[in-house]
Order: sequence, then structure tokens, then C-alpha cells
Amino acid sequence: METTGRAHDSARGPHRRTVAPSHQQEEPMPQIALDAADHALIAEVRRDGRVTYEALSLVLGMSRPAARARLRRLLDAGVVRVVGVAHPSVFGRTAYAHVTVDVAGPVLPVAEQVCAMDDAVYVSVVAGHFPLVAEVRSADQEALAAAVRRIAALPGVRDIRTAVYTAIVQHSHFPPGPSKVAALDAVDLALVENLQRDGRTPFAELAAAVSLSTSAARTRVLRLLDSGAVHIGARVRPDALGATRLSGFQLTLDGNHAADALKTIGDLTEVEYLAHTIGRCDAIGTAASHSAEGELTFLETLRAVPGIRSVESWTHLRLMKEDYAPPKSD
Repeated sequence: METTGRAHDSARGPHRRTVAPSHQQEEPMPQIALDAADHALIAEVRRDGRVTYEALSLVLGMSRPAARARLRRLLDAGVVRVVGVAHPSVFGRTAYAHVTVDVAGPVLPVAEQVCAMDDAVYVSVVAGHFPLVAEVRSADQEALAAAVRRIAALPGVRDIRTAVYTAIVQHSHFPPGPSKVAALDAVDLALVENLQRDGRTPFAELAAAVSLSTSAARTRVLRLLDSGAVHIGARVRPDALGATRLSGFQLTLDGNHAADALKTIGDLTEVEYLAHTIGRCDAIGTAASHSAEGELTFLETLRAVPGIRSVESWTHLRLMKEDYAPPKSD
């Protein structure tokens, strides 16, 4: 999944970005100054979205009320949102692909048609060789192929190129790797849904929402977290951290050094997402930079990594959709 990583905190509920008509622009978010304590707090909440105020106070070297007030300030300003991210397999989505789309004529009408597809979980208008990129998540390879064909058949689409994900190397919001939960029952799914809205919902409120005791709800949530079925962390508004430019990139790798190259790239601080792929390229990634110069510096660093044969990049202009929730049932 190419993702805004992202703090590009888009959402219908904490995990969904509502598609806005192409003529509308989003309201600018209020700006607040962040100090070293704020950055330390954000790093801790990114790691564990349900970290206790007591633990935060120890990390920050301040009182529990002061740590609580710090986090509340960031939440109220929209700098940070703490949300649960469910592993795609929880909702039966096991096949993923990245699609670049060439368009004859204006791109926004085509982008809005792609946004309307349940399987299209991420859609962005970009500046690059192709003006539109999308991530598709489907139940299986057959459904994935059908979704890609639907995009190719849309009015205005001239050409598409597909890269199928084989492994997630780096993800800023979710630990890579499969979920260890074989199946979730209705209560588990209800807990996941509540955590997607607010990852710090108290266990007592979660229990009341699913008609369990507080201890039973706590046990279930901890099992979901330990198994990798859901991860709770902070999504941070990128401009608050000075990262105002988001770029995507695809790589062709030297097969003899591909693993080392991907490890090196995944460790770069700018990289928010990195996936191994087959198809039009060997890897897909997303990086956040503070400026055009920062983006250029990152791409130059990328091109210098041993094992990379070629780099193609694009700059995100407008994120149209970011929605990893399950498709709505009829």
C-alpha cells in the first residue's frame, strides 16, 4: 500500500478520508509550535497509542497531569489522532496492488470514479509520468484482477500499469507482517470498529459498547494487539512536523542486492512506506520531505543506494481518498 503514512490524516471516522468534490479545497489546519517534549510525546504515542499517562510522564520527565495536558493539546489541535489500524486480512483482504493511471483529459473526474470503488482504498492525484495513483485491496487475486480491469475500463482512462505487493518492508503506522488471528468473531470486529474511531477509548467504554465486562473487553483488546490484528498508534499531521511534501517512488532493483537495498531504504528517515512488488517494478514507496530541496536530497540519496538500478518518482498533489475500513455490506 502506498500510503500517506500519514499523518495525512484523512478520515471518515479516524480511518476514512471522505472524498471531497474536486472544486472544494480543505480548510487549513491551525498551526501550533512543537517543542522537544511534544516531539518525544509524539514518538511514544506513535509506538503505542494506548500508552498510559504515567508512562508518558516518565518519558517526558513531567507530572502525570502535565503529560495528559500535553497530549490533549495535540489531539484538540488536530496535530495527532490516535486510531486503531486493522490488518487487512481481518476484513478478508489478502491481495494488494499499486496502480498508476494515465488519463485522456482532466484527471479529477476519473479520480472520483476510482474513489467510488470499494477496493480502491487509496487514491491520489500526482505530478509525474501518470497523473493518478491508486492502491487496490481485494479478497484474492481474482478479485484484485477484476478491480484493476474496472479501473482500466473507466471513461477517460488511457492506460494503466500495475505492481502487485508481495511483502511490506516498512510502514509508518503498522508493523509489517501477517496477523496471527485466524478469525475474528462479531465482538472482536465491534471492538476493532470502536478502536478505529478512537484508539484511546477506555476499556470500560469499549466493554459497554460490546456488552462485555471491562476485564473481558481488556483481554480481547490485548489479544487483538498482541496478535497483530490491530495496531493502535498516532497519526500525525505532516505539516506539524515540517514535512509538507509527499512523494512516491518505484524502483528497479539488482536481484543480487535487492534485500540489502530494501533494508537500507526502509531505514531512511523520510520513508513512510515501502513494499516489495512484482509487475511494473520491484518496489513501491512513499517519502515525506520538508521542501522541494528536501525531496531532491532524498531522491539523490535513494539513487545512490547500492542495488538500485532505476528510480521513478512522483509528487502527490491532492489526496482524494484514504479508507482502509471494510467495504460496506449491502
